[in-house]
Amino acid sequence: MASNQPFYVDRALCVPPPDVLYFPQRRSIEERSSRMRPILFHADSLLRLLQRRTIATMEELKEALGTRVDMTVFRKLREIPYRASYSHRGKYYALSERAEFDANGLWTHRGVHFSKDGSLVDTAARIVRESERGVFSFELAPLLHVEVREPLLGLVRASRLAREEVASMYLYCSPIATRRRQQLAARQVTLIQEPFGLLHDPAASMTDEVRAANILFLSALDEKQRRLYAGLESMRIGRGGDRRIAEWTGLDVHTVARGRQELQGQELKLGRTRQAGAGRKSVEKKRPKSSGPSSS
Repeated sequence: MASNQPFYVDRALCVPPPDVLYFPQRRSIEERSSRMRPILFHADSLLRLLQRRTIATMEELKEALGTRVDMTVFRKLREIPYRASYSHRGKYYALSERAEFDANGLWTHRGVHFSKDGSLVDTAARIVRESERGVFSFELAPLLHVEVREPLLGLVRASRLAREEVASMYLYCSPIATRRRQQLAARQVTLIQEPFGLLHDPAASMTDEVRAANILFLSALDEKQRRLYAGLESMRIGRGGDRRIAEWTGLDVHTVARGRQELQGQELKLGRTRQAGAGRKSVEKKRPKSSGPSSS
């Protein structure tokens, strides 16, 4: 028989039991996660490889570590002081303790180049800022052994460097105005003391980039300036200078000799590119005769 008494529920008895009763696997998961996971990869493997070979590629590091994942290698590299090359697209790695940086903060091993600054961009920025007289791109490229024009332009766009036109070429300088003025003044003094002081011996071996830059500079001069400059450099070389400068500049050896003789004899005539009477004969411009109205 159904009871008409109201049905009461004791809420105290409805309190749910501990989570472990409802979720029996939660505790075991938490216990497992709190335990130290076994170390699958050891940085010692990378350390031994780099000590033995001095430099190694990412593929070689992955093989030594026993992984196919680049990020795993990077995580283990963080445990040891290392350097990445700025040449070869940064594909080589070395221990910091093995790097023997020179006065410019550079180190080369088996044709691979490293810098104390790390990247090529940071290296170029430092060298230009520290330079006493600014840096032309063709001066920096032989020093770093890589192409530098694009990195330098990027630094200028980012306002990390500035550039000024000097001798029809761009000189890269410090972005700080006072320092930049000092560099420009020092460069101007160099150009006055040595009109082409970028090369102590223009006929010496040079990179293709330096040769191209010098040819570009010569092309910006007029005929007289090229002749005199070639004569001056011939005098600086001494015996055989006419021939060597002719080979270097592409000028005729007699042109070089003439420039040298003009300087030695102080036969300069300011304001004229050619001597009087030299050059093409003037041609009188003839006007077409008018046929006039035709008679009928």
